[in-house]
Amino acid sequence: MYKRLMTLLLLIPWTLMAQERMDFEKADSLSYRYFVNQDWQKLISLTKSSFQQGIDSKLLHQRAGYALYQTGDYFGAMENYAQAYQFDTSDPVSRAYLYYASLLAGGVNTRYYAGLLDKTTQAKLQLHAFNPVESIDLEANVKSNSTRTRSNQSYYRIGIGTDLGYHVKLYQAISYYEQTVSQELTRQPEYLALLKWNLSTTWQLKAAYHHLFSSVAGVNYPGNQLFGAVRMQRDRFHAEANVYQLRANAVTTNQMGLEGGYVFPGSQNLYLTSSLAAMSESGSTRAIFSQTAGLKLTGNLWAEGNVTFGDLENYSTQNSLYVYNALDPSVFRTGGTLTYFTGKHMSFFFNFTFDQQLMEGFVNKTYYYQYSYSGGLKWKL
Repeated sequence: MYKRLMTLLLLIPWTLMAQERMDFEKADSLSYRYFVNQDWQKLISLTKSSFQQGIDSKLLHQRAGYALYQTGDYFGAMENYAQAYQFDTSDPVSRAYLYYASLLAGGVNTRYYAGLLDKTTQAKLQLHAFNPVESIDLEANVKSNSTRTRSNQSYYRIGIGTDLGYHVKLYQAISYYEQTVSQELTRQPEYLALLKWNLSTTWQLKAAYHHLFSSVAGVNYPGNQLFGAVRMQRDRFHAEANVYQLRANAVTTNQMGLEGGYVFPGSQNLYLTSSLAAMSESGSTRAIFSQTAGLKLTGNLWAEGNVTFGDLENYSTQNSLYVYNALDPSVFRTGGTLTYFTGKHMSFFFNFTFDQQLMEGFVNKTYYYQYSYSGGLKWKL
C-alpha cells in the first residue's frame, strides 16, 4: 500500500505536465479564437508557451506578431514576422508588417523591408527606390561656461538624406562651429558624407568622409576624417565594429570601437547601448567608455540618457557626425535627450549635456564646467 501511494504521488507532477502540454491543433485553434476576439495578452502568452514547447508555424508567428504590434512592442512584432517570413518568403502579410513594425520602431532595416513590398503597396505608400530628398534635419547648439578666457561655443547643422535605392542611403551635412579663446577666433565649417548599405536584414556597412575647414585667428588648419563600420542587427540585439582616422594639424588620430545594444521586451522599448573606443595619437593610447539608456515615455515621447568617461580629445561619434576637436577636451560627459514625434513626418528633440573640461595651456591640470543646450528637428518628406 505504501509503495502504491508513493508511486501515485510521483506520477502526479508528470500527469499535470502532460496535461499542460499543448498540441498544434489546440494552439492553432486557441490562437485563432484570441486573434478574432482581439485578446492580445492571452494570444501573446499562448504563442510564447507554444514556441517554448516546439509548436511552430507561420500563422502562429503572424498572430503573435500582430498581437505584439497592437500592444506597441514593435521589436517583438518584428521578431515574429521575421520568423513567419522564413516559413514563406512570398507572403505579403509578413512583408508588410515587417515594414510597418520596423518603421514604428525606428529600425535600421526599414528601407530594406520596403523593398520587399509588392509594387502596388509601394505605390500606395508612395515609396520609391530613388528619393533625392528623403529627409531634412536641423540642429542648433550653444555651450556656455564661466571661464573668462573662453567664450561660449556655438554649432549649427543642416543635413539632407537621399535614398539611392532600397538598400543604400546617402546622408550629407554642412555644419559650422565657432568659439573665441584668449581673443583668438576659431571657426570650423564642416562637410560630411555618410553612406549606409544594408546587405541584408542582418548586416549593414557604413562609410563616411568628414572634412573640417578649421581656422584659428585667420590661419587655416584643415582636417580630414575617414570612417568605416560593420553593423549586425538580429532581433533585439545589435553589435558594431567601427574605425575612424582623423588627420589634422600634422597629427593623426586613430580610433577603433566596439558597440553593443539590446532592446528589452515590452511596449516601452527600453534599450541599453554600450560602447568602448581605443584612441591612439602621437604614440599614446587611451580608452573611452560610453553608456546609453533610453525608453518610450508615452506614445510619441522618447527619453535617452548617456554618460561618457575618458579623455575626449579628437574623439568622434555618431558615424563621424560629431568630431570633438575643440581646444579644451572633455574628460567626463553626461546628458539627456527628449525626442517628440508629431507624426510619421516630423520629430523634434532637445538635449542637455554637462561636460568637465580640461583647460589647455596650464602646467597644472585646471578644469571647468560646460553646459550644452541643443535643439532641432527632422522632417521626413
